[in-house]
Amino acid sequence: MNPPDPSALQAFRFVVLCGGPGPEREVSLASGEAVEEALAAAGLAVRRVELEEAALPPGLHPARDLVLPLVHGLYGEDGRLSAALASQGVGYGGSEAAASALCFDKWACKAAAARLQLPVAADRLLDPGFAPDYHEITRHLGSPFILKPRLEGSSVGLFLVDSPAVYERAQAYLQERVYLAEALVDGIDLTVGILGQRALGVVGIRPEGGLYDYEHKYTPGRSHYDVPARCPPRLLEQLQRWSEMLFHVCGCRDLARIDFRLSREGAPVFLEVNTLPGMTGTSLLPKAAGIAGMDFRTLVLQWAALVAERHSGQRRPLS
Repeated sequence: MNPPDPSALQAFRFVVLCGGPGPEREVSLASGEAVEEALAAAGLAVRRVELEEAALPPGLHPARDLVLPLVHGLYGEDGRLSAALASQGVGYGGSEAAASALCFDKWACKAAAARLQLPVAADRLLDPGFAPDYHEITRHLGSPFILKPRLEGSSVGLFLVDSPAVYERAQAYLQERVYLAEALVDGIDLTVGILGQRALGVVGIRPEGGLYDYEHKYTPGRSHYDVPARCPPRLLEQLQRWSEMLFHVCGCRDLARIDFRLSREGAPVFLEVNTLPGMTGTSLLPKAAGIAGMDFRTLVLQWAALVAERHSGQRRPLS
């Protein structure tokens, strides 16, 4: 796919926001740098701002700036950044606050998927300080099971619990925040990229040890990728269709990455929606875009064009 004509975007000044206060800060900085480079290479006006805290930077101009937010996890994907930009009248890319907050809440997002009759893994919500006994959880979910924060970025604070000892090590985390205990689907990870309203390719993920946690996601060589996923065409089409449905029902905008787990028997299960996925040259969304014939620069310019089109007529050309 050819990139949009950059001249159509030259009436805008793009501001790439990255960093933030959460544990995914370093990845966010890498995403911000990659997107800034792609826009600058296309001859567009762009500046990158590294956020140090959960607050908008000074100097945003509602009449001229369009923000491309790349703050992963806290403050970015939880909806607060979208709400802050909207309150200042600044145009921005990505989902609005309500959709971001819904998708950031893994439990609520699974409920939305279940209402669409998408298959989801059995789970149990664990309130801080009130985690049940290990054996009680395994009676409901089996062993091993997954522990993940209800409100946190993808793969942060993730545990594969296969013994009482591992569950005991997780107790410090369970005391501090709401966690989701989820039945483990033994198989592989699959992810579907979305741009606009359209599903891109499906990427297969095979982490060493079987758990796609933060370390395996961001340490080179710790995971292997099938681009595209090695699945029957009918299954790939089903995952793309489900992803488009969920993207629409959750009210998402522009882009997202939707994660599934595929059992060894070939049964897919929905996991979560990421509304501001990684945007480095090796991230999963760009891999999915590559399957659809888009290189990284084209993906970035397509996103910028979506944002510019939404806000055209509301901005003045740069002087």
